[in-house]
Amino acid sequence: MARPLLPAAPLHRVLRRLRAAESLTWEELAAQAGVTPRHLFRLLAAERISEGVADRIACRLGLHPVLLWPTEWLRTDAEGRCGGADSEAV
Repeated sequence: MARPLLPAAPLHRVLRRLRAAESLTWEELAAQAGVTPRHLFRLLAAERISEGVADRIACRLGLHPVLLWPTEWLRTDAEGRCGGADSEAV
């Protein structure tokens, strides 16, 4: 089964707002997001991103992914992503 893709627009907004609010360079923003500048520009050009990338970057920015993707994140959780109702505790 293919992993779910999320719209990249919410992440784009957060990254651009963070850059403007903290007067960050693109390199500083990339470092804060935990990616290379090249990866950052690829993210900003993307229309959709994987669930794993969304989770990792949102957490690096100090946000829970559900704050950026409220309906999409909960939908993928119900479909059996880690922590879903059907998953087994480890």
